[in-house]
Amino acid sequence: MAESIRVLLVGAGVVGRAIATDHLLAGCEVWMADRDEAVLSEACDAVLQRTDGMADSASPWGALIPIPVVHLMPHIPSEDIVESDASPTWMVIESIAEKLPIKQAFFADVETWFSRSPILTTNTSTLPITEIAGAMHTHASRFCGMHFFMPVVGRHAAEIIVHPGTSDSVIAACEEHVRHLKKAPLRVLDSPGFVVNRMLAPYLNLAMQLLCAGVSASTICEAALRYGMPMSPFELIDLIGPRTAFDGGRVVWQSFPHRMDPSPLLPAMVKRSLLGVAGKKGFYDYADDGSRKGDDLSDEASTLMERYSRDDFGAAEIQGDTQLIADMFATAMCREADAISEAGVASEKTIDHAMAGGLGYVAPDPTMTWREHIESIGETRFDQIANRFPKLKSLR
Repeated sequence: MAESIRVLLVGAGVVGRAIATDHLLAGCEVWMADRDEAVLSEACDAVLQRTDGMADSASPWGALIPIPVVHLMPHIPSEDIVESDASPTWMVIESIAEKLPIKQAFFADVETWFSRSPILTTNTSTLPITEIAGAMHTHASRFCGMHFFMPVVGRHAAEIIVHPGTSDSVIAACEEHVRHLKKAPLRVLDSPGFVVNRMLAPYLNLAMQLLCAGVSASTICEAALRYGMPMSPFELIDLIGPRTAFDGGRVVWQSFPHRMDPSPLLPAMVKRSLLGVAGKKGFYDYADDGSRKGDDLSDEASTLMERYSRDDFGAAEIQGDTQLIADMFATAMCREADAISEAGVASEKTIDHAMAGGLGYVAPDPTMTWREHIESIGETRFDQIANRFPKLKSLR
């Protein structure tokens, strides 16, 4: 990363503080800002606790930030810090509310904060980059998406989403910054769900359909791990946050209604204000440090599961067949990957990197990529599963 670029992270919520933590662990200082000073203070404490970093109130030079801001630095001796230009180029990473009007208003305003043209990025996982850029007045060419995945520290990739007006120099700077964070930059087109969320949505939805159809959470978790995912799909929803998972899934479903019938379980959790890890309760119960308290579903999740219990696709035949469920997950994600490739949103190689670096996937044979594992299962097996469960759109 060029020495003259400095990072301003706006949004100190769960995802924002995870991004800040990742920067400090990679040896990169960051200024973190939030309209709520109490939230910013709490986030600062959490980041420093995880990184052994340092903080001060140094003002961002070459910028006038109209909201509370704190300077976070990795824990290195002061004599090792290299002074940079008096007026650096700022890279803004936005991680605020996932609402299009809010983001549009933010970027129309943030353009005026800097003495030099900034690089502007959004961490959105669901919203069209082109529509956000359309509300900007002067710097649309310096704007793109830079989408990090949860848990940020444990994921070794980030999506770079461009719109037709994004300049090549901005794309190059963003890719270099992602590499500085020891992640692979995945350049993808501005398409609903991008790549990682589009792959993830049918997988998570299928897991919830299986749960409501009577398959136990422990069996689904075992199948997910056997398939190659790093954790239970329900634990992943809690980590992302049910609200964020719902928003991302809704974008994919509304854009590709022939690909999935959304489970009612996730919107019900949102209505119940189950926030996942951030609120200490979701599919599971969590301690103050974010660790899961046990393997049993929370009482609230169990109640909702019973309320929406239905088997309308033949799940009774599955019983405890974890390999079958693992192959069902593989089928759903293979079908989605094929659609992504055919639409030109991303290459097969990028999808492989997205599975490994964005979702933490490791094939049962760790020498294989995701695509190689999919090919080892074979199209015949996928067709058998699709024919066995014809009511499940994601398997077609």
